[in-house]
Amino acid sequence: MMKVRFNSYYGNILNRMDTWSKDHLIGLFVLNLLIILLLLLRSGGYFAPYFVISINTVVFMALVGAIILIEARSRAIFLIALLFWVFALFLRILGIEVWAERTSIYTYQALFLGVVLIILENIVQKND
Repeated sequence: MMKVRFNSYYGNILNRMDTWSKDHLIGLFVLNLLIILLLLLRSGGYFAPYFVISINTVVFMALVGAIILIEARSRAIFLIALLFWVFALFLRILGIEVWAERTSIYTYQALFLGVVLIILENIVQKND
């Protein structure tokens, strides 16, 4: 009985994930290309004197790209922020302070985008 519930529950989740990934395949492809392009531009030093493409820029653009290209909602962005926060805590426990601070910056970027996105979602819902 328990195994049947377990299989049906996770089978349902796998079916939903399969459907979602098929629906957003082009967005996922373009998002990955965007991240790769930004990392290549960063490593090449393009726009260096005028606009520095740092890893912070790459992460922020990846989050914005996820919102636009794969229609990530505020819940997904807050989940990403939580994952960044837990990873920063893990790095802090290991004593890798520099990377923990950088990861905390990514957390705040994701939180900022999540708050902006939840405000926009509520405005759109009230207008409907």
